[in-house]
Amino acid sequence: MSRAISGDSKLAAALMRERQVTVELQHAILPLHNEPFDLPGLRAAVKYLPASRDSQVGGDWYITAEMPGGHVLLAIGDVAGHGLAAAAGMARLRGALAGLAITGAQPARLVGWLNDLVHHVAPEHTASVVAGYFWPGTRSFTWSQAGHPPPVLVRGKGACLLDCPEGILLGAARDAYATATLDLLPGDVLLLYSDGLVERRDRPVDEGMAALAAAAAGIGDPDRIIEAVLDELGIADDREDDTCLVALQIR
Repeated sequence: MSRAISGDSKLAAALMRERQVTVELQHAILPLHNEPFDLPGLRAAVKYLPASRDSQVGGDWYITAEMPGGHVLLAIGDVAGHGLAAAAGMARLRGALAGLAITGAQPARLVGWLNDLVHHVAPEHTASVVAGYFWPGTRSFTWSQAGHPPPVLVRGKGACLLDCPEGILLGAARDAYATATLDLLPGDVLLLYSDGLVERRDRPVDEGMAALAAAAAGIGDPDRIIEAVLDELGIADDREDDTCLVALQIR
């Protein structure tokens, strides 16, 4: 009996070490923020919820990074799948975008390069992304997307889903990507999210998006808006996919 207990203890310790390594890896690849934080012209809050409670890594990712020119790179993406395989694809795309953005290339070009990367390096994966620049001086957001759910704009007491510029999933085709520009106002909130927030087996995605916009309406605080939509959509306690949210209050 004592040998069995000793073996169980060793297995538990090994699993705990493996989990600690996984969490440290996740933090190295995708740094997370427990509190709201400031960027040029923005107040931001982030929430990341992996589908598996046993693993802290997945295919969802985001970037909020000040660029040398004073503008801010904003992106959110989702690599198909779960676990370490999806996490590897996530790390590849996130790292590539962060590096490519230093060139100052327009969002449509950045997304096109990511599409080339998926085709050449990981053709077994597809992925979605929203990527763009926020310009503090003009409070404008210039962005492109590849098969990703539309961001939500909260203004005053209302909220709406943005019209997306044309763009197909990364890895699905070789089509060109379009760019859109959104003029923002002080107090606006821009909410970026992955499809795990709105897609459920028992609910059409259109209903999920409508529920998201309704839950976000009238909330001007980035931290509170994340709490409100997670509560309304029932994601915090019951999720079928990785979920990532980035809320950005315009200053």
